[in-house]
Amino acid sequence: MSKKYKAVFFDRDGTINVKLPENRYVTRWEEFEFLPDVFDVLRAIKHRGYLTILVTNQRGIGRKLMTEQQLQDIHQKMQNILMLNECPFDLIFYCPHDIHENCSCRKPQPGMLIKAEQYYPITRERSFMVGDSAVDIEAGRRFGVRTIQVGSWDGAADYSVMELKGILKIII
Repeated sequence: MSKKYKAVFFDRDGTINVKLPENRYVTRWEEFEFLPDVFDVLRAIKHRGYLTILVTNQRGIGRKLMTEQQLQDIHQKMQNILMLNECPFDLIFYCPHDIHENCSCRKPQPGMLIKAEQYYPITRERSFMVGDSAVDIEAGRRFGVRTIQVGSWDGAADYSVMELKGILKIII
């Protein structure tokens, strides 16, 4: 029997880094700013035996505001800093499509979470989706993991925390 992994899926903008104002996208590394406690939280989650997996909608690509190469450069620099802090993501998935493209990967669809299972068999009942928006929570719900909303709560998530570090009281 193969090993099953517990995982924490993280949204990016508004959860890992500062979200820019509506209809603005992080298109260059200079616009990327980690939110407080990200390194400590990711390190703690990893020490608790969870995979950390980034799942991010990046419609700026679909809207031709940035290229996939620009996004990959941002993610590589992000991962380099996370590695220096001993907490890189185990996997990174992104959806480059715009809303109207009706793809299976754009959250609230669970396509990126499902794709992670091609790399690691995930124990869904012991895993979580962490994000700041309703589409993050819905993607987690559709995938069958517990959900944590960061920053605000509309009642849809299983749990709510005001700041990212609050998830450490939930994900044991």
